Amino acid sequence: MALVMTSEKALTRLADDIATILPTVDQNTQGQYGDGIGSEDEPRQVELLVDELQRHSSAYRDTQLEVPYPDSSESCDLVLPDGIPIECKLLRYWRANGGPEDSMPKRVLSPFHEHTLLSDAQKLSESGFDRDGGLLGLFYKRSDDDPESVANLPEQYTAERLADKTARDIEYWFDIDVDVCGVAEFGDLQHPVQAQGAAITWQIES
Repeated sequence: MALVMTSEKALTRLADDIATILPTVDQNTQGQYGDGIGSEDEPRQVELLVDELQRHSSAYRDTQLEVPYPDSSESCDLVLPDGIPIECKLLRYWRANGGPEDSMPKRVLSPFHEHTLLSDAQKLSESGFDRDGGLLGLFYKRSDDDPESVANLPEQYTAERLADKTARDIEYWFDIDVDVCGVAEFGDLQHPVQAQGAAITWQIES
């Protein structure tokens, strides 16, 4: 009988595998707002990445997109073949045109609005799925040698620090146990603004 991988290990592997295949997807994507995957919207990025994951490994062959929640009319972004439900969010401080994405903190990091990274954690913890859920954050930033600077963007704006802060915020606002599973970096992307980043995964205990 095959052993079922723990949610934590599966989410760690997911981050690593996405970081591995994302540059290939990037090279093959002609985006609406510049070449590369970085400027595409969330559903398009998730679709492209899952397609490539399924080519990359048979472990993702039966991954499903937009799966209904057991006790709700809402749908979960993706469910891995072993039943792990995952909600996804793009973590982008800059728009494709180079301007700051002013609404990002509210749409992604707020505990007071629906369909944010934080509120998705609460939804997963109460979802009724058989397995502990996960969050996937696709973090993008400018290249290290980009001369553009933002006055209020400190050095702490890194994938690792954002991963840890998000876990602490979820625990603080919703009293949910959450672990950072993976922070896997990628780089050399085509888009001049969304030039590098990391795939971040968190485990949400139900």
